[in-house]
Amino acid sequence: MSVSRVTVVKYLHLAREKGFVNISFDSSVFSTIDYSIRIKAKFNLNNVLILPDEEKNKSQQTSNMNRERLAKAGAMYLSQIISNDDILGVAWGRTIHKLGHYLPTKTLENVTVLQMIGAVAPQPDFTTAESAALIANKFSGCSINLHVPAVVSNARLAMELQAEPIIRRNFSALNQCNKALFVVGNTQDDNPLITTGVLTTNEMAQYRDLGAVGVICGRFYDAQGNPLLSDIDLRIMGISLAQLRQIPQRIFIAGGVENVAATIGAIKGDMLQILSSMK
Repeated sequence: MSVSRVTVVKYLHLAREKGFVNISFDSSVFSTIDYSIRIKAKFNLNNVLILPDEEKNKSQQTSNMNRERLAKAGAMYLSQIISNDDILGVAWGRTIHKLGHYLPTKTLENVTVLQMIGAVAPQPDFTTAESAALIANKFSGCSINLHVPAVVSNARLAMELQAEPIIRRNFSALNQCNKALFVVGNTQDDNPLITTGVLTTNEMAQYRDLGAVGVICGRFYDAQGNPLLSDIDLRIMGISLAQLRQIPQRIFIAGGVENVAATIGAIKGDMLQILSSMK
């Protein structure tokens, strides 16, 4: 179109005067930016991304919509900070799996994606191995999976499996991660650890009795971020919270009022540097 910029501006000005066009700003966006800045400063975090909570009801449809939005935001941020030679540890779950689908393709060199906790049975909307592979493929990288269950039947078996050379190498590789991506879980009975069969409701109740408020990669912690150890913890095949804290960049995804206590506990326990959440 051979229309000058000045002409377009004049037409827009005229349209506003006649009421044909209304230009406004969504105040919730500015509110969440301010909220992000304050949380970042208060808890000394490297970065905070807060999404406005557009839906206030608690329906399953709303929960799924919020998960989609968190996944999109997490994908956007991860694609910005990932770089050549990165070793990225990832948890599994619906949000992580969706995040992998939303990642834009980015050609990088020598990126490795490591699964940080063992596998569960394939779920209708995600599989543990596929999540790591999906993220790795988006970055032209390779994935290393933990070919063990997330939880085994006894502590002795866990020790024996971790002593196997190939499994030992995969666990040792977790110490080389320079970035980590994971989600928070609360201690309610609808936690994915229960719905995927990793834990029973009785085992979850045991952790609640110990004061657990949250769980990351199968590892539980209290309101101050202190790890909570039990016989179940000795059977978990995955990264420990102590190992997780040693990873330089830790990207933590959380959403919903039901996860507030778990999120605060994780912050107090120095388990994250980068927070993606909802107001």
